[in-house]
Amino acid sequence: MTTETINAVRSIVKQAEKFKGCFFWPPEKLAGARRSMEKRESRDTVEWTEGGHTYTARFDVDCCCSHTEARGYYTKDGKKTTLVAIRNSLKRMEEM
Repeated sequence: MTTETINAVRSIVKQAEKFKGCFFWPPEKLAGARRSMEKRESRDTVEWTEGGHTYTARFDVDCCCSHTEARGYYTKDGKKTTLVAIRNSLKRMEEM
C-alpha cells in the first residue's frame, strides 16, 4: 500500500460524506455542466490489500435534469461491503 492508494481511498470516503443526501440537491442547468460535474466528482476504482483482505472502492456521481445521485461501491474479498469497513481499513492504513 502506497501513499497514493491511501490518498485515493481518503478521497472516496470524503466524497461519500460530501454527497450524503445529495438527491435533493438542484442539478446544474446545462447538460454539459452536469456531465462535467459527474466527471469531476466521481472517483475511479481503487484496489488495495490490508490485513490479509483485498478491498475495492469506487464512487459515482450521476446528474439528471431533476436531481443528483451519488453512490459508492465497496467490496471486501470480492463481496459487497459498507463504507464503515472502508473507513476502518483506511484508519488502519493511516496508522501504519
